[in-house]
This record gives sequence, C-alpha cells and structure tokens, in this order.
Amino acid sequence: MTFYIIYYAFVNRYLKIMALMHGISFTLIAVASALFASIANILARTLLKDLKSQSVLGINFLTMAATLALLSPLFYKFSVTPKSIALVILIAFIDMLANFFYFKTFEKTEASVATPLLSLAPAFTFLFGWLFLNDTVSLGTYILAGVIIVLVIIFSSDFKSLTKFRSATLKPALSASLLFGISAIPSKYLLNSLRLVNVPTLYMLRAGLIALFALIIFGFPITEISTKQYRIIFLRGLFVISQWLLLYYALTLGNAGVTVTLANITPIFVFLLAAVFLRERLTFRKVATACLILMLSVVI
Repeated sequence: MTFYIIYYAFVNRYLKIMALMHGISFTLIAVASALFASIANILARTLLKDLKSQSVLGINFLTMAATLALLSPLFYKFSVTPKSIALVILIAFIDMLANFFYFKTFEKTEASVATPLLSLAPAFTFLFGWLFLNDTVSLGTYILAGVIIVLVIIFSSDFKSLTKFRSATLKPALSASLLFGISAIPSKYLLNSLRLVNVPTLYMLRAGLIALFALIIFGFPITEISTKQYRIIFLRGLFVISQWLLLYYALTLGNAGVTVTLANITPIFVFLLAAVFLRERLTFRKVATACLILMLSVVI
C-alpha cells in the first residue's frame, strides 16, 4: 500500500510538472508569434506608404507560398478529403479578406490610431471558439485575457492622435479584427480535432490560395512594384511565415482565444524594437504597461 501511495504521489507530481512545462512552452510560442508579427507590421507600414493594399496582397502571399513550396518535401502532410479541402479553402478565403482589410487600415491611417482596433481579434476568437468548438477556459483565464486585451488597446493608443481618426478607418479595422478572430476557429478544428494536416502544410496551402484569390480579384501589378519593394516583401514574408507557423502550433497546444490574445501583444514588441533600434523616447506609462502585459501573459 505504501508503494502505491508513493507511486501515486510521484505520478501526480510528474503530471503537474509536465502541465507546467506545457503551459510555459505554449506561452513562449504564442508570444514569439507576436514578436515576429511586430516586425512584419513595421515592414507592412513601410510598404504601404507607396503602394496600395491590392498591389501588395497577391504578391505578398505568392512569395510566401513559393518559399514554403521549395521546402515542402521536408514537411508536407495533407490528407485529402472533402472536409479538409473545404476547410482549407474557407480558412484561405477568410484570411484573404482579413489581410485585405488589414492592409487597407494601414493605408488609410497611422498605426497608432489603427492598432487598438486591430487588437480586438482575441475577443472574437473567444466568442466563436465557445460557439463552434466548445473551446472554453476558466473564468479567471477569461478575466486575465480581457485585462490583457484592454491593456494592449490602452498601450497602443496615442490619445493625441485620436483627432486624426477617420470614420473610413473603423470599417476595415473592425473587419480585419473580426475575420482574424474567426480564422483561428476552423484552423484549430482542422489541426487539432481532425488532424488532417500539419502546421507548415496548412500555412503553405493557405498562402497559396490567398495569393490565387487575390491575383484573380486584383490582378498582377508587377510593374507597380520596384525591385527594392520586392526585397521588402520577401523579407517581410519570412517574418510572417514565422509568425503564423508559431501561431498555428500554439493553437494545437492551447485554447484558441488565449493563443490569439498572446499573439496580439504585438504593440509591446513594436515599442521595444523602436526604443532599441530607433532610439524612440521611453515613457513611464508605456514601460509600466508593457511590463504588466508581459507579466500577465506569463500568468495566463
């Protein structure tokens, strides 16, 4: 009897340690996705100073799909069924619209005005995850996620710039948030519940289909883009690939809403990168809020 008590205690402790390690790895992966997203956002704003959304969208995803296709013999896994094909097409279509509205938002306004609205995606993920996947967490986790979302919005808001807000910004920004929030639901279902595709294959197929949809709808404006801009598009594509591979992998490990919440603390890293590389001025409010968001991200 004593042996079984000791054995039970050992197994129980082991499971707790493994759960803790799982939580840490899940958090780090989702936060790393936010880091790569912050670099991609900076590069996107650089591109959209001189280009229109429809000029960038198709080329952007074609570049990423081609990059992954070259490496696909190392990772390709896709079980072809009517359901898997339909879900991949649905994910690609939702994300094409989301990316169009995302680019449109930055085309119409400054990042300091647009980012708070774009940070609402996790709220939609929690809602649709609960409705369609029964993907729920404890009340405490919901509260923590809500606090993080609110803090990110406060952090990324430049209240002096709110006078520059245009009504034309509201529709594309909220549309992008809604669609990015919804997109995580079929992605998690396909990766976790059905297990018909792995993470890099899903992103490669998604990128290829988005490129196809965008080029059919908006055309192939090859002459509008300079050689330098093509280089930026390729470089940005590498960061976006990293961002979404990490996001998809995090979706396989944890709750969809929590994953998208952590992946949307992007403004924190934009702030840190600007402070380090652009020598932008640090303020106590920004530093304190950033530290609080990072601490809550670890706790959640």
